[in-house]
Formats: sequence, structure tokens, C-alpha cells
Amino acid sequence: MGMKPLKPGDPDKIGGITLLGRLGEGGMGTVYFGVAPNGDRVAIKTIRQDLTANDEAKDRFDREITVLGMVAGPRIAALLAASEPDEVPPWFATEYVQGLTLTEYIQERGPLTTTMAAALGIMLAEGLEDIHAAGLLHRDLKPGNVILGADGPRIIDFGLAGLKDTTGDITHTSGMLGTPVCMAPEQAVSPKDLTAAVDVYALGVVLMFAMTGRYPYERPTVPALLLAIADPATDPDLSGLPEEIKQLITGMLAHHPTSRSILSDVTIELKKILNGIGVSPGNAQREFARLTYIERESDPPPAPPAPATTRRRLPGNPHVPSDLVSRIAENLRLEYARGATL
Repeated sequence: MGMKPLKPGDPDKIGGITLLGRLGEGGMGTVYFGVAPNGDRVAIKTIRQDLTANDEAKDRFDREITVLGMVAGPRIAALLAASEPDEVPPWFATEYVQGLTLTEYIQERGPLTTTMAAALGIMLAEGLEDIHAAGLLHRDLKPGNVILGADGPRIIDFGLAGLKDTTGDITHTSGMLGTPVCMAPEQAVSPKDLTAAVDVYALGVVLMFAMTGRYPYERPTVPALLLAIADPATDPDLSGLPEEIKQLITGMLAHHPTSRSILSDVTIELKKILNGIGVSPGNAQREFARLTYIERESDPPPAPPAPATTRRRLPGNPHVPSDLVSRIAENLRLEYARGATL
């Protein structure tokens, strides 16, 4: 993601982290680029000042911090720090992943080959497996939430994530949950009672977009789009998909969640596709990272040299401050005590 200059009124520091620019801005708040005292490059998300008094918005933001603290892996941007409970505005910092989003890459460079898409699918399935292993659902996997970093794709934005196998929803209390073009049929009908199958469906959509530049359902209006997705008689349009992967994507996009492939089977099938082409999955993944990592002039400056005594964090083993872990655990304890579900 490219960096834009700070605006008048933006803070120059948050939580001891020096802010150097803006990475993005949305309905909930602003994402800044910053450098921590130890030299780590971080992305800092803050909530809009006018939403700090909005209980639903504040609750959703706090729970995103909780969710990020529960999951880690080489395909996830790790949580590094977060605001104190009474700090206004609240914020949290994750490791900064430099690179284009999948949306940007496809728009600028065109669709992926089957080999590249299979490598992408294996790595994203790995990330979703880590998320599900933590008892979570992402619920908003889409091309814009995949960053193509130097070591491969990373999944970002856990603002809509929640616990698996629950009937409640702590991140959204009304209306639509997710991004319409990537929604599974059951998600288009209701944000409740969702399972891991919604993330499998979204992964199928992401892979189709990566190979064709389009989505399986496209309509001129959101209501028409949701109606088509939710209608079991309206099949997804898979035209343009290579034949060798079309059957797999069809299974991932099955209308009924119990009929969809599971992630482990998706990974097996993608590896079979690569082996059939004569490419090892490991080589395909390394080549994917090499070819899709793009630097731009608008990228933030490189990190300063790390102190000699600083140990580099290993992928999948992020450092999360102990006080942050304690706060996350206490938040969860209080939530379960009052019967809330993710």
C-alpha cells in the first residue's frame, strides 16, 4: 500500500510510535504508517474521533484487537501493540506489509496463470487454516484484503472476524456483514450462524478474480447481486476459468455450505494441479512471491538498521507484549462472563 502525507491535525506520534504518513482512510477511521522505537515499521489503525462515543463502533474496534491477539501465522499481519482501555482515540499497531493488494496487482498486471493462482490459493488456505485453528472466521476475505508482500500474500483486516460455531455476532449487530461480491449465499441472507464454509467460498471468489479479473456474480445493484447469490437456481458465472481448476472452484462455490470443499482438500487439489503442470508447490510459492512483490515510489521509507541486540521475529511467531496478552485475555473473560459471543 502506498503512503500519502499526513494531513493537518494528524498526530505525529501514537503510543510512542512516530507517524510518517497515511496508508488509508475508511468509514471507521484512518490507517497510518509509523516507525516504532525499536525500528519496526508498523501500520497503525485508529478509530474516528466522532465514533469514540459510538458504543457499537467502539465495541467492534475493541473486538478487532481481541481477534488479532488470538491468531498468528506467516500469512497474517501480526498484532504488535494496542491502546490502553481508556485511551482516546483507541488504536492498534500491526506489522507493516509492503506490497500491492491483490486487487491492485490484477488491475495493473492482469490475471494470474493457473500456476500462480494455485500457489496463491495454497498460501491463502494456510492463512485461513491458522485463523480457523484459533476458533475464528475471517468473514471478509476479498482481493483488497490480501497484500502481496515480499514473502508472499498476507491476509489483513479482521474488522468483521468472529468466533466459529456461535449464534451471536459481536462485530455487526444489524444489516449486511461482509463484501457483497465475495459473500457466500448464507452470508448474503443473514450474518448469523456462519461457519468456516463462508471463508472457503470467499477463497474461491478470490481465486476466480485472480484468474479472470471478475467475480462469479456481478449485477448492477447490490440488492440484485445479493438476490442472485442467495438464489440456489442461479449458478455462478465461471466463464474464463482454466479447465484444470474450474472443478475445484465450482466445489468451493457450492450453494450449500455443507457441499463445499474444506480447506485441507482445497490445498491437496491445488498441489495436484501444480504437480500435474510439473511444478513443485514450494517452488511455485517462491516464484509467486518473487513475481508479485512490487515496490512503488509512494511506498514508505525502509526501516532503519536494527540494533545489534534486537532479534528478528520469525514468520508465524510474532512478538506480542505480555501486557497486551493479559488485556486480551481479560477482555475475553469478561465477554464470556456476560454471555457475549463473537
